[in-house]
Amino acid sequence: MHSPPLRGRCPRRALFTWRLDPVAARRVVPTPLRPKILQGAAIGAVDWMRLERLRPRLIPGPLGLSMEMCTHMIPAEWDDNGVRRDVLYVLRRDVQVSGIGRAAGLLLPGHPHPARINAIDEDIRVQVTAASNDGVCQLELGGTMAGEWQSSALFNSGQHLMRVLGNQSGGFLVFDENGSGALIELEAHPELAEPLDVQSQHSSIFEGGLIPKGAAQPDAAVVLRNLVCLWSPRGKVLKASQRRGLAAANGEGLQEPFPA
Repeated sequence: MHSPPLRGRCPRRALFTWRLDPVAARRVVPTPLRPKILQGAAIGAVDWMRLERLRPRLIPGPLGLSMEMCTHMIPAEWDDNGVRRDVLYVLRRDVQVSGIGRAAGLLLPGHPHPARINAIDEDIRVQVTAASNDGVCQLELGGTMAGEWQSSALFNSGQHLMRVLGNQSGGFLVFDENGSGALIELEAHPELAEPLDVQSQHSSIFEGGLIPKGAAQPDAAVVLRNLVCLWSPRGKVLKASQRRGLAAANGEGLQEPFPA
């Protein structure tokens, strides 16, 4: 079933990033995709968004959906007829939906999983805890506004982070059970990223779930506010030719320097 374009507003969008062992990242990213590499590491991220009045164009705003959504993803790339294309490969999406038609929130692109999400959003502090109903995802993220860019092994500024994970990232790519990849573009303007001083950053997906323990290290985080969002499904764009197994345990942890 083809999903229509959805529009809404996003009072807050926070992005938390991890440095990933490239070998572990390659094992969970299906070919022909390959993880994007920065400073010798792959990149893991959680995109935590508050969405309001999300609805098709002709539906009145008060009938739209409101939700907290946490998306685990790995920036990736592939070659399309000799042209490199960038994309955000979606590992998993967890949502808590409120408003009229709550069940419709589970029909969003990306096969979201229902979850219990508790969010704190203050002028100087943001924090979220999430637990999926299926028990797979447990998440705790939080930080305070830093004012200045914090130390990062991957990104030299918030603008650099947003070039990789924002509007220029190529959109979200999700695969169905048959290995067909569908692209969902997200336009979210403006994109003025405020750096966060991270106080907590834990994800079961990156700490022994899809990524083995020790193969991910927290890196940097930013928060964006008062965005206007447009979700545009672009249909199927490629077929996964290989579905890799999960990474095995990494007893030595993330290596320094990172393996190529």
